[in-house]
Amino acid sequence: MGTHVHTQPRKERQKLNAQGHAGQRQRADDTPGRTLIKSLTETPGEVSGKPLTKAKVLVVHGIGFVRSGVLWLIAKSMQFVTCGETDDAPRARELFLRLKPDIVLLGLTLRGGDGIQLIKDFRNLNPAAATVVLSASDDALSVRRAFRAGARGYLSIDDASEMLRAFDEISNGHAYVSAGVLPVILGSFVAGKKESPSYEMNSLSDRELEIFSFIGRGFSVSQLAIELHVSVKTIETHEMRIKGKLALRNAAELREKAREWMAKSALNLMRRHPEREPQLR
Repeated sequence: MGTHVHTQPRKERQKLNAQGHAGQRQRADDTPGRTLIKSLTETPGEVSGKPLTKAKVLVVHGIGFVRSGVLWLIAKSMQFVTCGETDDAPRARELFLRLKPDIVLLGLTLRGGDGIQLIKDFRNLNPAAATVVLSASDDALSVRRAFRAGARGYLSIDDASEMLRAFDEISNGHAYVSAGVLPVILGSFVAGKKESPSYEMNSLSDRELEIFSFIGRGFSVSQLAIELHVSVKTIETHEMRIKGKLALRNAAELREKAREWMAKSALNLMRRHPEREPQLR
């Protein structure tokens, strides 16, 4: 009897051969060397499956060249990106609500409002957003007011190069004070608060101190009402409270006291930074 050889149908053999070749290709692609090469050519976001995102920074400062410098520094960063800029307080509130920044870089002197009040507004609108002050005023009172209002960092204009480091520290949950500001804070504790020319101003609220500083710059009641977007009656009420706290008898004494305080503040700033123009707050 002849020997019978059982053979597979042609179509079935082709199917098995195709499966075998596919398996060989898959095993080749899964080799460690090929996997390493693939991972090196991908971005970290592609490897993790999540897109890379930069923390958004809103720049709010009253000095144009300072804003330009800040924007340039942020543009060089791999971690942060500018989402908006302005020198106007009401506009800053609008941008904050619309753009939802992670960090606000803030000056204390702005058009149409006060930086300290903005810090409070930002904290109430979104406590997770961090405000970092960048100011020409590095006196202990300004720093205390900023942190009391809710700021997470404070930088002197001279320490602007520390800005990205401050952003990084604050993003990791730490507060930040720049190298030029820290000695001022420590010095105020060593010398004692009563020896500081700003000691008697500690009794004033942030809003009262804001109005007091405007009076020292020569603003009238009506001009203040326009600048701060409040009524004349509101300004007069604040002036009455200021006079009571500082034991001043009339409006003339209030104006004289405010001018004297502003002059002392400017003199102290010039002593600490003789190369800088006396620009307050």
